[in-house]
Amino acid sequence: MALKGRVATAHLTDVGRARDNNEDSVAEDGDIGLLVLADGMGGYSAGEIASGIATATVLDVVRRDWPKLKHGQIDPDSGYSLESLLLRHALETAHTTIYQVSQSQPQCAGMGTTAVVCLLHDDRMSIAYVGDSRLYRMRGPVLEQITRDHSLVEELVARGHYSREDALQLVRRNIVTRALGVETTVEVDLIEEGLEPRDVVLLCSDGLTDMLDDETIRLTLAEFTDNLNTAAEMLVQKANERGGRDNVSVVLARVDTRFPHKRPWYERLIEWF
Repeated sequence: MALKGRVATAHLTDVGRARDNNEDSVAEDGDIGLLVLADGMGGYSAGEIASGIATATVLDVVRRDWPKLKHGQIDPDSGYSLESLLLRHALETAHTTIYQVSQSQPQCAGMGTTAVVCLLHDDRMSIAYVGDSRLYRMRGPVLEQITRDHSLVEELVARGHYSREDALQLVRRNIVTRALGVETTVEVDLIEEGLEPRDVVLLCSDGLTDMLDDETIRLTLAEFTDNLNTAAEMLVQKANERGGRDNVSVVLARVDTRFPHKRPWYERLIEWF
């Protein structure tokens, strides 16, 4: 189902103030409600290659399989929607491609990328991610981080070794515990969340969240909810004003009207009994 006219989107990526090249990559497909963000790593241009492979592969896989997907169905084994499982498959495919390139091209050895992808469908969002690129949802005045970073900071906090405040002070923030293309296999986390009209979804690289706290992000989104292009520009500008130590990327979506899946009449009828 095309979401144009029901969901507004915007995206922006910027090299920042300290880097010579941009290793982030962003993409979207408004017809199917697909949002993609990747943050590459690997030195020289390898990180840029890895993130580019990730976004291109996710777009290709989802666009290819979308028309034949049985929309609105739940996989009985995993409990996830088929849309979520498609995102997992897309990221796993990207991982395999990146790993193969890194193994066969010496200049790309060791490259990898984080990635967070989102599909908007049936008044919900399916999320798949690897690494510390984040997805937030803003509902009314409340901004909530939906994903949990795959990072050393989060691992140490989860195991009780540090409080979050101490971990942020004592542990390097940019050490990720998962990434596409680095190991032979990768574990992709899936999340499914409901959406309501006026909800705003933000995908971002750590170049934003390392520079801006959640309250600054919340206030910026609240001020510019009605103009997502300006909201994206202001988030990037503020991150650069705070130092811009990394590439900064954001992808935004605002739900303007509901977009329920149109199920066959007999499925809707069954719900009445």
